[in-house]
Amino acid sequence: MRAVILGIIACIFAAPSLAHDSNSTKAPEPDLICHTSNPAECYPRIFQPTDEFQTVHDDQELPNGLHVRLNIWTGQKEAKINVPGETDPSLEGLPVDRAVVMVDPEQQSHVPIIPKGAPEYESVGVVKGPQHGSVAFTEGLKMLKSGVVTTGQALDDALETLEDLSHDMYYGLKIAEDSEAVQALLCLMSRLGTPTTDGAVPHDQQAAAILAGALQNNPTALKEVAGVWPRLLMDFKCPSTGEPLHRTIYSSVEPSRNGDGTDAQQAAARVKSKVAVMNGLIKESSIRARFLNDGGMVSLLKVLMTPQDKTWAGAQRKAGQLVLDNFLDEEMGAVLGQWPSSSSKLSDKQCQTEEHETAEGCWDYHVARIMKSSRAGKGDWSRQLNDKLATVRNRQNKEREHEDL
Repeated sequence: MRAVILGIIACIFAAPSLAHDSNSTKAPEPDLICHTSNPAECYPRIFQPTDEFQTVHDDQELPNGLHVRLNIWTGQKEAKINVPGETDPSLEGLPVDRAVVMVDPEQQSHVPIIPKGAPEYESVGVVKGPQHGSVAFTEGLKMLKSGVVTTGQALDDALETLEDLSHDMYYGLKIAEDSEAVQALLCLMSRLGTPTTDGAVPHDQQAAAILAGALQNNPTALKEVAGVWPRLLMDFKCPSTGEPLHRTIYSSVEPSRNGDGTDAQQAAARVKSKVAVMNGLIKESSIRARFLNDGGMVSLLKVLMTPQDKTWAGAQRKAGQLVLDNFLDEEMGAVLGQWPSSSSKLSDKQCQTEEHETAEGCWDYHVARIMKSSRAGKGDWSRQLNDKLATVRNRQNKEREHEDL
């Protein structure tokens, strides 16, 4: 009797399955995404993983539990079925743990003999290393230079670690000494549409924050970067853009390259962080000369041409302060006479045209517009910049009159 009952139950549960198999002739077609009329270029809305890495499109949905990797140079995301314990050959050689390594300070066995007539000792450039070295810092640099990470979160964590440590004199110098890391950071900072995981700081903004942190109040780090600056910029092309760095690094501060039409608040934050990098770099005379020759001031002026609202106020103040501190305010260490050149101030009518709006002679117009719009007080950066520009223009006019005589 028990066997008969069990047989009846088995038949009851098997019947729907058999009915389903008999009625279905083929599996349903997956939901497709098609950007063109060519069916061959369509792909499933939900990513279909295999045992091999495949490209993940930006508008595809990723199932949970996959092995995902991202190339930070090109922005290409790939995924496959995750195999526990499997290692990615492209990451071979990168450290996987986050242990702390003890670094023993070098011991001096004798007091050095100073030769007669030797130059006076300078403390600038002597940076004492920490007692404990950070493996997370080393791991972050290697990940940045390799261009390949297993997950977007891994890159977010690495950039966050580098940003935190970049403000330290020692680690800031270590970043500056690594020309490949500086190249990678400059390329990441200059890249358009940098991919970012939800809720994380955009990667181009993080790269800028790392560079700004490394250079701020760290003359030894700036000296290291200046030593390789021609090689960094002359011929090197970023893999993600194919353009030489000397074309993209300064234009990276332009609002149009930071998504000003989509999320103005985030675009302004990106621009502000990149202006901070420019401010740190041009403290060095040779880099400052290249900045002026390669159109850096034009890109900077475009920051002042953004809409007059609170969203862009911080970025505009950063740009205006850069000009004051480096070119017009001698008390802040500016070298006078390098900018503006002898070109004359243009009329307001000329500066309102597309042909002349970014001309050097229109700085006065855009600064005065901000000053009037914000009702700037005596200590405001826009009023100070307006007054300094007026002083320079008057001096230039007198010099031209003297030359004519």
